[in-house]
Amino acid sequence: MKQGLLLAFFALSLLITSCGSDNDKDGNWKKGADYSGSGRGGAVSFTIGDDVYVGLGYSEGDYFASFYKYNNADANWSQATGFTGTEEELRRDAVAFSVNGKGYIGLGVNEDNDRLSDFWEFDPQTKEWSKMEGDKMFPGTARQGAVAFAFDKNDDGINDVAYVGTGYGFLDGDDRNNLKDFYKFENGVWSDNSTYGGSKTTEATTFVIGKKAYLVSGDNNLDNVWEFNSETEAWTQMKDIDKDNNAENVQRTKAVAFVIDGLAYITTGIGQDSREVWEYKPSKDDWVERNDLENEIFTRVDAIGISIGGKGFIVTGLSGTIGLSDMWEFEPGVREDDDDND
Repeated sequence: MKQGLLLAFFALSLLITSCGSDNDKDGNWKKGADYSGSGRGGAVSFTIGDDVYVGLGYSEGDYFASFYKYNNADANWSQATGFTGTEEELRRDAVAFSVNGKGYIGLGVNEDNDRLSDFWEFDPQTKEWSKMEGDKMFPGTARQGAVAFAFDKNDDGINDVAYVGTGYGFLDGDDRNNLKDFYKFENGVWSDNSTYGGSKTTEATTFVIGKKAYLVSGDNNLDNVWEFNSETEAWTQMKDIDKDNNAENVQRTKAVAFVIDGLAYITTGIGQDSREVWEYKPSKDDWVERNDLENEIFTRVDAIGISIGGKGFIVTGLSGTIGLSDMWEFEPGVREDDDDND
C-alpha cells in the first residue's frame, strides 16, 4: 500500500514538473479583426506609433495599391492612403520599415516579373507618398524577397536607422542570383553596410529584440541563424537549426515572425511543417516548439507578422493562389481555447 502511494506521488510530481517545463507546447491562437482590404499575399507592413500599415501585395494575378492601418488601441482596421505609384510600380515581395515617424517601402517584383530597386516614403502627417530620387535612391541592385529591420537608437520610441539586404535579383545578365549585400538608411541617406558573413539568401525571416536583429533560415540558408548587433554593426553566427537541437522544422522560407516580451515566434511559410510555431529565446540561443496553428487557421505563405503593444499577430497571406484577410493573435503561456475563434 505504501509503495503504491509512493509511486502515485512520484508520477504526480513528474506530471507537475513536465507541465512547467520549457518543452510544454503551450500557446493559444485568438481570432482578431479581419484585414479590411482585399485578401492578399506578398504585402508589406510598417509601424508608426500605435498604427500598423499593411498594403500592396497580390492575389490571383491582381496587384493592389491599397493600404489599411490597424490601430492597436482600437483593435480595428481603417483605410489609409493608397500607394500612388504607377501600375508598373505596384509590387509584391517588397520590404518596408519606419524611420523618424515615416514609412518606407521598396524593392520587390511587379506584375511583369520585373524586379524593382526604387523606394517610396509615406508621411502620415500629410498622408502623401513620394518617390525617393537623387542621392536618396537605394544604392543596391533590383531584387525581391529581401529583408529589412529598423532600430530605435535613441530609446525615444521612434526608429531612427534601418538596414535592408539579401534577396533575389538579376546579376551578370540573365543569371539569377541570391544576394547577401546590406545597406544602411540613416538621416535620409543610404550607405553600404555589407558586413553580413552568411550565405547568399532570399525569403529569410527577420525580427528585432532590443538592439539586435536576427536573420533566420531562408533559401540557401535554411539551417542558419545570424545575429546583428546595431551598436557594433557586427554579425554573429548563432547555433545552427538542425536535428541536434530538435529544431530542424524551424527551417523554412516565406515565413513570418513577431516578438512578445523579448521572445520571437516563427510560423507559416514553406517548410517541413509550416503549421508549427517555434519560440526563440536569444539569451539561450534556443528554440522551443509551441502549439501549432489551430485548425481554423489556413496554411499560408507570404503573410505579415505584427509585433505591437506587447502582442503578436499574423495577417493576410496566400493559401494557394487565394489571398487571405484573416488576422490571428498568438497568446504564449495560454492553453488552447477554441471558444475564442468564433
